[in-house]
Amino acid sequence: MKKRVCHLSSVHVATDTRIFYRYCKHLSDSYAVTLIAVHPKEETIQGIHIVPLRRFKNKLLRVFLTWFLMFFKAVRVRADLYHLHDPELIPCGLLLRLMGKKVVLDIHENVAEDIFDKPWIPAKKVLYTCFHFFEKKAVKIMPIILAEHSYETRYQKMGADYTTILNYVDLPFFKPFSENVNRTSNRIFYMGILLESRGLQQIAEALYILKKQGHIVEFDVVGELYSSLERQLQALPFWNDVSAQIHFHGRLTLEKGYEISRGAAVGMCIIQPMKNSVGSYPTKMFEYMAIGLPQVTSDFPLYREVVEEDNVGICVNPGNAADIAAAVLSILNDPAKAENMRQNGLKAVEKYPWSGEMEKVHSLYSRLLV
Repeated sequence: MKKRVCHLSSVHVATDTRIFYRYCKHLSDSYAVTLIAVHPKEETIQGIHIVPLRRFKNKLLRVFLTWFLMFFKAVRVRADLYHLHDPELIPCGLLLRLMGKKVVLDIHENVAEDIFDKPWIPAKKVLYTCFHFFEKKAVKIMPIILAEHSYETRYQKMGADYTTILNYVDLPFFKPFSENVNRTSNRIFYMGILLESRGLQQIAEALYILKKQGHIVEFDVVGELYSSLERQLQALPFWNDVSAQIHFHGRLTLEKGYEISRGAAVGMCIIQPMKNSVGSYPTKMFEYMAIGLPQVTSDFPLYREVVEEDNVGICVNPGNAADIAAAVLSILNDPAKAENMRQNGLKAVEKYPWSGEMEKVHSLYSRLLV
């Protein structure tokens, strides 16, 4: 009989790329997997039992109350191992450990630094102190997973038992989306979380610059558009000039989202500079490579090591719309360059397979479930 593992997230939707497609789907061959996450109803998807969790619209309520609700849902699963994906679930994990449960804490972001980058968080120093207190308690009694090498120094100092699982790409999943594509279109593409930090305003301005130059470029955007960002976009002085060119498809599954990418010529990854982002690989960067989509990416040193060295796209100043516009146009206007980037991406991405990272996950689980 398979061991039971339960993944928990109060922030991410159930079909989150790292949690559902990377972890749960691959683990389901060896374990009975339950996922408690933001989802409209209880159901089983691709063999994963999903238990829905309500996400509070008020972020502070989410931080201080959701872990308590999650704890009771988690206990009912009666799993052999619990895998937590959000820092606000640390108290839930501590309670599960007190009950003798095996718990793993997955650190997707450098949370400590992220606190100071999020404008909606009040009393940042107070929250940081509280987080650090619980974090130190957690790393003493549960192993952790880090999504980036850049987080390692912080947790080494704490004496944490950590394993680094990078956001590499599931090559077999993405291969079909590299076939039957139109990479000579006038369309650019983005799929992911839609926040101000993802460069939507800068890309919109780049579209306006290109339009004034006589180039009409269409932009397909897959993700949930929050009202705050929508208001910011609509307040742009040139918004009425480009709004018809920007197509918001809403939140879609990974499969449906990347179906739309078949008609794109350029993938956009214009992440704004923050302490957390400059030291972390964006998942999109590897996904674009895996589908043979040339990309325009922020010019952080970590990103340039992949994008420029493997010649799979162009790195630009993420705050400069003119640079973004010029990079997009240089790819659209040079089919030979674009095709070279496409082929380079398909080849280079083989250096970043999720299968190798998954082996480390299985090794950690096996150690804990002896």
